[in-house]
Order: sequence, then structure tokens, then C-alpha cells
Amino acid sequence: MTKPKSRKLIMTQYGEDFRACSAIVDANIGEPGYGEVLVRNVYAGVNGVYDLNMIRDAVSYISYTPPTDLGIEVVGRIEKLGPGVRDFKVGDAVATWKVGSGYRDYQVANVGRLYKVPSASPEILCIMPTGISGMVGVEQVGELGTGETVAVSAAAGGLGHIIVQVAKKAGNHVIGICGSDEKAEKLREIGCDRAINYRTEDVADVLKREYPNGINIAYDSVGGKIYDAFIDNLAVKGRLVISGYTSEVGKPWEQVTSPRLYQKLYFRSASVRGFINPHYEEHHPYAAERLIGLYLRGELTVFVDPNPFIGLEQVPDAVEHLLSGKNLGKVVVKLEK
Repeated sequence: MTKPKSRKLIMTQYGEDFRACSAIVDANIGEPGYGEVLVRNVYAGVNGVYDLNMIRDAVSYISYTPPTDLGIEVVGRIEKLGPGVRDFKVGDAVATWKVGSGYRDYQVANVGRLYKVPSASPEILCIMPTGISGMVGVEQVGELGTGETVAVSAAAGGLGHIIVQVAKKAGNHVIGICGSDEKAEKLREIGCDRAINYRTEDVADVLKREYPNGINIAYDSVGGKIYDAFIDNLAVKGRLVISGYTSEVGKPWEQVTSPRLYQKLYFRSASVRGFINPHYEEHHPYAAERLIGLYLRGELTVFVDPNPFIGLEQVPDAVEHLLSGKNLGKVVVKLEK
């Protein structure tokens, strides 16, 4: 029996342009070893910021040397079992994420990093791991409670709209920052109490005027002026969770002259907390179970960006679309044609 053809997208060189620094090459499918399975990737999630930082050699905690496989998160189906695999079967839909495993047709994966899911759909891909990041970040790092005011940047993106719903379901007043009236309307549809279009309203001014008691939790993945607005409007014991700074990716670092951070936090007993998902892996299974349960019961709305991207050839298009900030929801690439 002839093996199916397999391809993957790799980083070919360092640079500033993802498209120019990547290429599609043939790939060996490989045989699953002990405790491994062969997965046919169906949908890949686009992590444009990480993708760009890889080719810029700007991932702060690791350096990737070209040629390096690209892509992180996928949903797919198991096509072959290796020896010793007991809890999975051929045909099972699974979600998994690992650097280098996303932008390719097939991957061999250890079952220890697989989650069995109801279907290999874009919606499930948004929940795992993006939704997991949102839930874990706002609950574990932000110490989400009830009856508080929560502000979320990039609120209509793949991460933000999940955080909005998690915070709202916990009984909080939720503010969503976004970049268009269309996105603001979508946020109101999922329960956002106040949607702020930063292109037509001044975020800092709105927060100061409409929320004089401050923000209890701010979840920021944008940085720049949004970060400044959050810092200046934290409540007593307020928490600002940082999970990225997309406004400065691929640009020279902005040189900021301002009072030291402690001058803004000390008298409010407030705090700024960094968050990246790998440091909180022990919370992933419980978050995944809860989010999938909410979705299957119709209690969680998942935004998948409506722009279709099909095949490895369109990964650069998808990355550029995400980095443009025009996306509404999770950007995905359909790999299985």
C-alpha cells in the first residue's frame, strides 16, 4: 500500500517577513512508536505573534534555528496506533499542541499530549488550547471571583471572547476592548456589558469616566496604550494579567518615560502578573473538560474567523490576516482538503 503524501511548512531563515522566511517541503510521515499514534491534521490554529517571533528569533525563552518546523496547535484524527496504545482508537478526533506540529499534514504524537475531543472542528480548535489559556489565565492568575469589573483587550479575538464569557458566567461586569463596531456588536451578543471600540473612543477616558472605582481584573494581550489605560485604572487590589503584547511585535521597543510601576500600584495594593500557558499545565485538563462541556450544552459561543484559509499554501495569508487585527475570532487553516 502506497503511503499518502505529506508536507509541512518550515522556517527557512531569520527575517521580518513570515512569508519570505517560510517554505513548504515534503515530509516523511513516520511510523508511530511505543505509546504514539499517527494523526492526520485537519485544522491548524494560527498563532501569528509566535510565528512571527520565531522567524525574528525573538522568542524570549528559546531560539529556533532554521530549518525549523512551524505551527503549534491542531485538531485531527488518529490514523494509526503504535504499540502500547490502549485508550485511543483509529478514527478518534484529538486535539494537541506542540511547536512544529501544526503546519503539516501528518504528525506522530505521544498519547500523553493528546486530548480526545468530540470532533475535529474549528470550534474545538478554538477551545483547545486557546480557550484553555483564557480560562486558566483569568481564573488562576487573575483570581477571578464574582461581582467584580473585568476588562479584556482584543476581546473579539480567539482568546478574548472566551475570557469575556468565562468572566460573565462567573457573575462579573465585563468590558471588552475591540477595534470595530462589528466586533463591539458581537461582544454584546455574548453578554459583554460595555464594548469599547478603541478606534472611535479613548479607552483610558472611558474607563476613568465610567468606572471611577477602577477595574478589578484587566486581561491584556495587546500592550501599548491599552496596557497604560489598564494600569492607570486598576482598582484597589486590582490585578492586571499580561498574556502578550501584540501592539509591539515586529516593531522597535517603545522607550517609555514615566513614573516607576510601584508608584502606580503601591497605594492601591494592585499587581501586574505575567502569564504563559506552559507554566500552568496542571490546570489544563479541568479547564478543557469544563469548556467542552459548556460548548456541547450550547452555553459557550465560539467565534471562528469567517475568512477561509485552505492548505499550507495559505498559512502566510492567515498569519498576515491575524497580525492585521482584522480577524473576528480564531483564525484557522483547513489542512485536509
